[in-house]
Amino acid sequence: MKRFWKITKTEFLTIFKDGGLLLILFGALLIYGTLYPTIYAPQVVRDLPVAVVDLDDTPPSRKLIRMLDATPEAAVRYEVQSLDEARRLFLDRKVYGALYIPEGYEKRILAGEQNQVSLYADGGYFLLYSDFMGAVGKVVGTAGAEVQVGRLTAGGLNPRQAAWTARPVAYNVNILYNPYEGYATAILPAVLILIVQQLLLVGIGMAGGTWYERGTWRRFRDYSAVKLVFAKASAYLFLYIPLVLYMFSFQYSFFGYPMRGDHVDLLLIFLPYLLSAIFLGLTLGALFRRRESSMLVLIVSSVFFLIVSGISWPRQGMPEWIYALGRLVPSSSGIDALVRIRTMGGTLTDVAPEAITLWVLTIVYGTTAVLATRRRTHELQCRALVRRQEPADEAAKNTI
Repeated sequence: MKRFWKITKTEFLTIFKDGGLLLILFGALLIYGTLYPTIYAPQVVRDLPVAVVDLDDTPPSRKLIRMLDATPEAAVRYEVQSLDEARRLFLDRKVYGALYIPEGYEKRILAGEQNQVSLYADGGYFLLYSDFMGAVGKVVGTAGAEVQVGRLTAGGLNPRQAAWTARPVAYNVNILYNPYEGYATAILPAVLILIVQQLLLVGIGMAGGTWYERGTWRRFRDYSAVKLVFAKASAYLFLYIPLVLYMFSFQYSFFGYPMRGDHVDLLLIFLPYLLSAIFLGLTLGALFRRRESSMLVLIVSSVFFLIVSGISWPRQGMPEWIYALGRLVPSSSGIDALVRIRTMGGTLTDVAPEAITLWVLTIVYGTTAVLATRRRTHELQCRALVRRQEPADEAAKNTI
């Protein structure tokens, strides 16, 4: 037991006496966990500046402009006389979209003919494009319904009957798990879970390289690889459980993210998630000989882990072999399980497949960590044996 605590103490000292490790394991986690939610705190786009080209200039067209300006998504900043002027405003980044109302808009309404308006939106920014398109869709739909109700009323129906005829089926939209319909609530919880894994991998890899550079591995070359792995893992688990609970409780509440699910269920999923990530980090850390190698190798892996996790692209759109490959990374199953518990209010039963996958990864990467550590200690033992043998050989030569 003394050896176990000696290893753990050495790992703690390695972390807390190294400014780089402190920045990676603690500073970066707190900075990312606070900075990202702060940047995306508005959640949705509001008052997007747009231009309107109104070639009809009649009461119905002006009403359509006022209705667009009244939506929370769009703000009509410019009313111009041609698409060329709107295009110049767009290229100068003064507007991010334009609504084109053709000449004869009112006449077609009065004649009962099909009418149309044109929408030009900046497809380079998906959120801006979708919000502006949604705002115009609501406005045009409302204007069309008003025209239809007016015709039905003129035909002899009372206003209530006309409204029922214009909208025969009423529907209510209930947004589940994302009440703000915001980008931050949809994306950031998953991103923060991925960040936890990446910082653990980079930090543990740096610590492993530091052990090699400073000769710390030599002090423990005669220790059991199993004891080395579990003692080092205990240090990181002890440090990170409070941090992740802080991020997914206090920060969730502070930034207004949905907080559902039981805290015990959350902890029981975080345990295999953290262990599998720690063991994977220890596997890699036992292979690095320089602390910088961790940054060079693991930072670039973030993009791949982001893709296979399903954050940037849904599972249904992936080839099956890529999805299966992603299951080898703790973050993929961890994101599915933790988001379903914390955001959607799921239970351990609901995420049983993901929990099983995480425990399997814990066993697999725990085994690889032991093997990699045993390889490192065996290498050092062989070197020590060679160094002890060299003076003996030299003495024998001198004697002869």
